[in-house]
Amino acid sequence: MKNTLIIDPAMGMAGDMFSAALIGLGAPADAILGVMTRTARLLGEAEIHVECIPTPEGDGYRLKVHLAANDHVLPESRARKLLEQAIEAEGLAKPYAEFARRALAILIDAEREAHSSGRLDFGAMYVQAIGVAHTPYHHTHEEHDHAHSHPHAHLHTHHHHDHHHPDAPYQPGVDTEGEFFIEVFPEFATGLAEIDTFSHVFVLSWMHHSTGYALQVTPPWQQGEKKWVGLFASRSPNRPNPIGLTLTEVRGVEGNRLMTGPLDLFDGTPIIDIKPHVRSLDQTGVGDDGWLAETNHLELHRRGIPHSHAGEEAMLHEAQDILLDVMGAATGLQQLGIDMSTVTCLIPVAVGGGVINFSHGILPAPAPATIAILKHHRIPHVAGPVDVELLTPTGAAILAALHPLWRCREPLPEARVLARGMGLGTKNLRPLNALRLALMS
Repeated sequence: MKNTLIIDPAMGMAGDMFSAALIGLGAPADAILGVMTRTARLLGEAEIHVECIPTPEGDGYRLKVHLAANDHVLPESRARKLLEQAIEAEGLAKPYAEFARRALAILIDAEREAHSSGRLDFGAMYVQAIGVAHTPYHHTHEEHDHAHSHPHAHLHTHHHHDHHHPDAPYQPGVDTEGEFFIEVFPEFATGLAEIDTFSHVFVLSWMHHSTGYALQVTPPWQQGEKKWVGLFASRSPNRPNPIGLTLTEVRGVEGNRLMTGPLDLFDGTPIIDIKPHVRSLDQTGVGDDGWLAETNHLELHRRGIPHSHAGEEAMLHEAQDILLDVMGAATGLQQLGIDMSTVTCLIPVAVGGGVINFSHGILPAPAPATIAILKHHRIPHVAGPVDVELLTPTGAAILAALHPLWRCREPLPEARVLARGMGLGTKNLRPLNALRLALMS
């Protein structure tokens, strides 16, 4: 007969606290730590130990984890492959393997959304549109849902185009058909004076169809050993600040319209600035093609040859820690024979507060990825009771992946409690920084 797991995150939840609490419930420490260590070593050296610490509530367990590769950023496809490798190597049964896959998938989705909506707090920063671009290229919802990274294009124009331009190039040539112009808002139209004395201008646009970003992107082909480049070494449209830069020809001014050469922008794209190209200062004869010089891909763009681009992936920060936490949780659940259909969580879940210093900068707690999980999985939660981060993204993902039944917090019937376990966090807090678990018959 399988046992029912009760989770009490009155002081939040983290991945290492959950595994430690499972050890407190009676899961063999050697089994959990062995799986966690072997999983972590798929990426680098790792040492993991458990401490038993007396507390006023009884013994608590805390994991001590030392990782050599936790600062590595891992693309989602690689993370999924490593998880599958660990699941197969450790022989996880189907319910627990599926739980591990769900937890990782939830984290990946949350990371993607966090990059789309999360912002560092530098105070209010505003960008004002001064006009809009008019082009033959029209964005559709299907394009938006299938956004890819273009390491050397500003915006997508290759999936679904206006019927007049079924083969619109990524960076239109000078002979591209169709009307292109920038409609400058009336209050800024005076700023167009003398702009037609220049042959070319730089157009800065706000790529409002951007779907979030990853700090590493897939080059637009898969050949050789180069599969990833840094976001800032690419022209992917999906960026922290999705600003596009286009050099185009000036073809005249008609009232508040700047008639231009081809623009690699969707119709209706906000324009945030226009600057003249000054030949004597903006020497276009200097520079090189960087990592693109090693490929023939630029020639496809120069010649307008249709081709496809690989998709952009979410990137997992602290991936070594994430993978070992997920596998440790799955192993502990399997060792205890937990019935995955009856897991129960006492609510509300405490998320803490204050600020967090981590790889993305300084952010308010809970982290953007945690907020995304709370929202999408409708986890009942409450701020506090202390101003520190209590619910981590990995803890939230594990909780969501368990698909628990929600029950208001109240004393458990002692007659049915088979065991209790307490996983301790690293913070010295009052109330105790602990995740409490119970096994019920």
